[in-house]
Amino acid sequence: MIALRRVGFGSRGAREYCELDRWSFDPRYTDGQCPICGWRPEGAPNAPAWLTLARRVEWELLGLIALLIVLVVLGVVVARAAGIALPGPLAQPGRTAPVAPIASPAAGTGTLAHGIASPAQVSAGHATASPTH
Repeated sequence: MIALRRVGFGSRGAREYCELDRWSFDPRYTDGQCPICGWRPEGAPNAPAWLTLARRVEWELLGLIALLIVLVVLGVVVARAAGIALPGPLAQPGRTAPVAPIASPAAGTGTLAHGIASPAQVSAGHATASPTH
């Protein structure tokens, strides 16, 4: 029969010593058993509740779900910033997305941004658009 003895190391907690393996271990972090042969000492404390719960959780799956949620929220924020109306329960019927203007404030003169002639000017023969006109 395997003889176990309790070895105290101060405030580090109770450690167990397996005579078969000649190994000292803390049963709180090894699920209450010897990590080599699997023997369970009588009255040895088990792992803390938070540790047993943390070992049961699929952290990779939770990380993927969190990433999906963050990407969807980011997509909604970008779509709203771009003025795109998204379908959904908060969408207002008959509301259309605003159209961004293409021309600069100088569009009233027929000149597009940066002094480039508009198609109307080119067809009318005024292809030399300048900011002084």
